[in-house]
Amino acid sequence: MSAIIENLKEAINGESNAKRKYELFAEKARKENLPEVAHLFEAISAAEAIHIKNHIRALAVLTNSDVNVEDFVELNEEDLKNHVKDTKTNLKNAITGENYETKKMYKNFVKNSRKAGSEVVELSFALARKAEKVHAELFTNYLKILENNKKIEKKKVFICQICGNVEFEAPPSVCPICDHSQKFFREY
Repeated sequence: MSAIIENLKEAINGESNAKRKYELFAEKARKENLPEVAHLFEAISAAEAIHIKNHIRALAVLTNSDVNVEDFVELNEEDLKNHVKDTKTNLKNAITGENYETKKMYKNFVKNSRKAGSEVVELSFALARKAEKVHAELFTNYLKILENNKKIEKKKVFICQICGNVEFEAPPSVCPICDHSQKFFREY
């Protein structure tokens, strides 16, 4: 059980850092006159907040206690600011992070929580893992457009408030990640 508690703390810390980093990346994209990239970074930052909330709830259920994230979340603002480069590099950085979460971190955390028999923790990790895959794909698509020197068209962005899935233009009738209805999507 202690291993999945540590996994939850690591996930909350990682998501908290990614959330803040994406906020900084959004500021840089706006300065580079790339408002749609900034909008995507902001939306995915909001999606990371959903993962944080879900992981905190899972940790509270698992430990049967209140959770104070300040006890284990370390945000080094200066270090995060040092990661901010040009927007293409920031997109590559985000893709690397999302792929790590999808292919390594959450994959292992799901296995650990399954072995421990904690369905609530397994669900929190599994939903985040699937959403992170979508985030990586969206960042990759935007990077390809920029690398081809094309303009990114303005799009409506919707975020599933249950799992952090991000969809463009209109929310699906059912979220492909968590199976919740369209009413759980909010336009960002």
